[in-house]
Amino acid sequence: MKMKSIILLLFLGQATLIMSEPLYADIFRCKKDSGSFLANSQYEKDLKTAMDRLSVSVKNGIHVGRAGVVFALCFCAGYLKTGDCASCVNNTIPLLLKSCPKQNQALAWRSKCMVQYGLENNVGDFDSWFVAHETSDNKTKDVQGLEKTMKVLVDKLSNEAVTKTNYYYAYGTMPYGSRQTLFMVMQCISVLKQEECLNCLQVRVYGEMKRCCSGATAAATITTGCYMRTRYRDVERTSRW
Repeated sequence: MKMKSIILLLFLGQATLIMSEPLYADIFRCKKDSGSFLANSQYEKDLKTAMDRLSVSVKNGIHVGRAGVVFALCFCAGYLKTGDCASCVNNTIPLLLKSCPKQNQALAWRSKCMVQYGLENNVGDFDSWFVAHETSDNKTKDVQGLEKTMKVLVDKLSNEAVTKTNYYYAYGTMPYGSRQTLFMVMQCISVLKQEECLNCLQVRVYGEMKRCCSGATAAATITTGCYMRTRYRDVERTSRW
């Protein structure tokens, strides 16, 4: 299925930057207005320690690492085994540090996992500086039917996801029209509270998807706190989340 280019919206202060690149490519983003640190500074030492702790803790299913003022976190596609998740995260950490060698806050989004870091009080600002969309060129003839079914499935799966407090993941299907089925997968990072996860999925991500991708037969929206993906065919075990 042919997919359009992704639109990345990076909210940097009052400026909005719009770029185009494939969602299927790895995404590395340095938050430009987060400030920078000096070589051999305490922040650099704390960042290295936080990442080292994340690298170890993810092997035990724990997706955070802290040191000093630095908070590092990750999450993986909900169906991945712990070892596969750890492998993705540990391969991503050095790539992110290389891509953003001096930035106080940064994010990497790859095929099966996401890693981000920053000042602990800033990393909690999950939905304000990064959002990305992917949408199919193909449109359904029954836009109203699709959107009505999407809303019902979003509500159902998001309420299911928040009951899984270890990884906030849900996957499901729902028929619409005469002979069509909608597939959907969604997930929040584990450090969110239940109400924060619901808001990220039902308001932030679903709202963005409606604006960018109405009627598309396949679409995805990702943020720093959660993601949602939907299409006709099974989305759970495709090469991308």
